[in-house]
This record gives sequence, structure tokens and C-alpha cells, in this order.
Amino acid sequence: MKTDLRRNNWVKKIVLGAIFTLLLVTLIGCQSSDETTYAKIQDAGEMTFAMTGAYPPFNFIDEEGDLAGFDIDIANALANEMGVKAVPITTAWDGIIGGLTSNRFDMIIGSMAITESRLEEVNFTDPYYYDGAQFFVPSESDVTGLDDLEEGVVGVVTGTTFHDMLNEKDNITDIRQFESDVDNFMALEQGRMDGLVTGIFVGLQAPAKFGIQIKPAGEMLYAEEIGIAVRKEDEELLEKLNEALLTIIENGTYEEISIKWFGVNLLEG
Repeated sequence: MKTDLRRNNWVKKIVLGAIFTLLLVTLIGCQSSDETTYAKIQDAGEMTFAMTGAYPPFNFIDEEGDLAGFDIDIANALANEMGVKAVPITTAWDGIIGGLTSNRFDMIIGSMAITESRLEEVNFTDPYYYDGAQFFVPSESDVTGLDDLEEGVVGVVTGTTFHDMLNEKDNITDIRQFESDVDNFMALEQGRMDGLVTGIFVGLQAPAKFGIQIKPAGEMLYAEEIGIAVRKEDEELLEKLNEALLTIIENGTYEEISIKWFGVNLLEG
């Protein structure tokens, strides 16, 4: 009988200890879940941001194998104003918003256009540059614009606004989809399509970056405002990013970065 009592007391102690541990873990978990993303960034001393790493000159892998580009420099400047380090994460464009909303990274600084459909899922900072969709063709092509094509074959990166626009074109019968503009450019050089649609700044720099001979065909298709995407609940982070963005614009850091990559201030046209 005494042995049974001792065994029961021992079991009770084990069970009570397990319950206490579970309650402690649950309490800690609840406290950490209440912490804002901005607070977590400050505690960690770093902010993570996503892009494809294949959208030169905005974000790309340089000859040394490092991420470089306008987006990277902007992220570093914003992080510096917020007193933390910027940590880049590369991911496929198609699904990048899903990566943000599932907490794989803190924000998207990857040349994402602000659209009504995207605003249903995430919030955006004030624009950090202005861009536009442009149709490009091989330099020897006689095509003078996207609407000149009949049963056109056009390349585009999956999940972009450019892709959505092409879907509405009756004269485009084959949309070739790629994970990056690097692949898009290579396919055009190989003669696999009539042309491609991408951001005007990216396309204009493609000959120097990739050695391919292309040219813009026709007027810019439409203009876009480019912002930094954050999760809907991260209102404090959004506010801090807008404050940091305004600071680097006012102190000249933004202009230095823009001139470094493009020779002009992208916010001034």
C-alpha cells in the first residue's frame, strides 16, 4: 500500500510539473504573439525583406555572387534609419505575397507595384519610385507596338501586373511565362517570342546588363507606383517605414542611390 501511495504521489508530481510547463510555454507564446513586427525587428536588430534577386538593376546577383541593386540599397538605407540591419531573402515572384502573409519575412522591397487587388491582401508604404510597363522587341524587329501583333507571342514574369494586362489582349495568343526577367530576356534573345513586357527601366538597361539587343516598341503601356509591402496588421511598421523613407528622401540619401543606378532621381522623373 505504501508503495502504491508513493507511486501515485510521484505520478501526481510528474503530471503537475507537465501542466505547469505547458502553462508557462503557453503564457510565453501568448506574450510573444502580442509583440508587433516592428518590436520584433528592434529586438532582433534586423529586418528581413524579400525580392526575386532577378530584376536588374533593382535587385540581382552581382559578379561576386552578392545581392545588389537599387532595392537592396534602399532597404539598407531604411534599415539604417531604423537602427537595424537589412537581411534580404530571395523568392519566386509568383507567391511572394503569400510568403509575406505567412510570416516568412517582414516586408517586400522588390519593386512591387501598388494595385487595388494587392491592397486587399497587404498594405503599402508611400511610393519609393515610379515605373511603367513597356513592350520590348529585338532591335531588328519591325514591330512598332504591342497592338501591332497578330496572334502575338509575348514573354512576361508570372504574377506581375504585366501578365494581367497581357491576359486582356485579344491579339496576344501565347503568353510565355517566366520566373524572372533574366529568363525572359534570354528567351527573347533565343527568338522564342515576338517581344516581352517588363518595367521600362529594367528593359532599357538590358543591353548593357545582358548584352542582348532589344528596343522599346511604342509608348509606355501604363504607369505604376512602386511601394514596400507589409502585412495588414503591421501598422506600426508601416508608419516607421514611411518615416524612414521620408528621411532618406529629405537628407539626400535617396537621390544618391537613385543616381548611382540610373543617373536620375526616380522620384523626380
